[in-house]
Amino acid sequence: MSRRSTTDRSDFNDNASNASSNASRRPTINFQEIMEDLPHHERETGERLRRHLQFFFMNPMEKWKVRHQLPYKLVLQVLKIVFVTMQLILFAEMRMSHVDFLEDTTTVMRHRFLKEWNDDRDALQYPPAEGRYSVYDDQGLSEHLSFLINSYYSIRNDSFASFSYDVVSHPSGNLGAQISFESIPPIEVLIDRISNVTVNNNTYNFDIREVKDTKRLNLTETEVFQIGQSDDAVRDILATRGITFLPEDALKISTVQFKFRLRTIHYSPTAGDQKPECYKISVSIKFDNSRHTGQVHVTLSTVVSYVNVCNGRIIKGQVSGVGWSFDTLLIGGTDIFVLILCILSLILCCRALIKAHLLQIKTSDYFENVLKNKITVTDQLDFLNLWYVMIVVNDALIIIGTVAKISIEFQDFDNSLFTLTSIFLGMGALLVYVGVLRYFGFFSQYNILMLTLKRSAPNIMRFMTCAIVLYAGFLIAGWVIIGPYSMKFRTLAESSEALFSLLNGDDMFATFYTINDSNTVIKVFGTVYIYLFVSLFIYVVLSLFIAIIMDAYEVVKDRYSDGLRAIEKRGCLRDFVESNPPPSELGSPTTRSAYAPSNLLNLGRGWQRLE
Repeated sequence: MSRRSTTDRSDFNDNASNASSNASRRPTINFQEIMEDLPHHERETGERLRRHLQFFFMNPMEKWKVRHQLPYKLVLQVLKIVFVTMQLILFAEMRMSHVDFLEDTTTVMRHRFLKEWNDDRDALQYPPAEGRYSVYDDQGLSEHLSFLINSYYSIRNDSFASFSYDVVSHPSGNLGAQISFESIPPIEVLIDRISNVTVNNNTYNFDIREVKDTKRLNLTETEVFQIGQSDDAVRDILATRGITFLPEDALKISTVQFKFRLRTIHYSPTAGDQKPECYKISVSIKFDNSRHTGQVHVTLSTVVSYVNVCNGRIIKGQVSGVGWSFDTLLIGGTDIFVLILCILSLILCCRALIKAHLLQIKTSDYFENVLKNKITVTDQLDFLNLWYVMIVVNDALIIIGTVAKISIEFQDFDNSLFTLTSIFLGMGALLVYVGVLRYFGFFSQYNILMLTLKRSAPNIMRFMTCAIVLYAGFLIAGWVIIGPYSMKFRTLAESSEALFSLLNGDDMFATFYTINDSNTVIKVFGTVYIYLFVSLFIYVVLSLFIAIIMDAYEVVKDRYSDGLRAIEKRGCLRDFVESNPPPSELGSPTTRSAYAPSNLLNLGRGWQRLE
């Protein structure tokens, strides 16, 4: 009895669902009868408009069957995928070589100018095998300063690289030629301190006015020799120039920076189109005493910039009759061809968007003035093809990135331009590949992904709004409470990265382990906090997120048997278009004649109102 009633109820629900589906597909207004009662001129305009709309909503394959015209935009997108990918591969090789050179240069500078720097500090280890590079006493500070000065004045002789000082001109125009000691640029010292500190037993007087001193270490050759013989000599030599690091200065000095500039030549014969390049290396070594805890953190940073100080030529294989190498021709030809493809694609897509807007104006005027039925905003948005908008965006990104890439190849670049170029080209290539999904959507076997995302998007946005609020609460609490006791929660950004890793099941033990157990309350709270976050977000939030997508997938899959049109909501615009169905044989001469440009609307006067 129960089974039979369940079956009857299921059949009733299926019949009701089919009835509601059929009702949703039933036209709300009989536009065919309305048009038969119109005057001949207005009826003829309506017929042209309907045929134009039918042709407008056809996909490229259907349009090709009707007019046998090559789908230019589709061909351009396929060509763009091929040549943009080739362009990115060539650019990535150049970018990798450039970034590797910057990182290797920074590594060399650290080994050259930081005392007892080792290879373990160069490796990215998690958790770090060693603490922050620091000095803790006056003797250690003297040793580091002495090592820095000796390394600077011997950089040309002790380094297995082509380093030179940043002088105005080199003897005989040779970057590797010897220069006199007096021509070596002095090291610049920047001291950031407060005005004065007086401490007497239990009383103190702090004058916290900021003072920034800038000094130049014009050392003589004898002084450099004395510093090389004894680390203690550096204190007396610096004191003669008003630079002291006495115990009473510990509360005054916040930071001390030693700055100097070097030059070098970079050449990588393994790269395809790599030419010798001259660079200026701005080195800054910072002694950070801002916390005044007795631990002075030492950091070295470099800014490598391109300079055109060396002229010359390289001898390599060239294309016969042409003054450029094959690699140069390949890279330049690819850039120019990609630029031409993107400009053509941009023009065609902008033209299509403009024609769609003019057709929307014509349609709105006809509905409002003739059919006396104003179309809805949803119907008006059907004329805006977001795929074309995305293609316009990716064309603009690739055009900008390609122009910047060409300027880089002509040696007019810096690190920021390299970074922007990679962002423009990378995002443009991503959108090119995403744009191709539009053409997969014309085949029912491949369209289920796009339909599932389209249907689940509203529910996902509402769900994510609530989930983000809950995530923000855990984020703030973890940063404020656990941050001082765990390296993974030191900053708000690092806390978010740690929680997102936990959300994906990554790095759980390390997160527990890195909470400092010096504070028992924080250790217990951190453990409970992680248990609660993992249980709530992985077992509940993430499962519900997947359930929303699966629900949309099931709905799309069930309605596939009714056709793709059944999934879309009907409107008066669709009813008007389908009031006279198009011919079943799209390739017949009759259909080709019906959808010829002469039998459609003239959009050249789309801005004029219908009389």
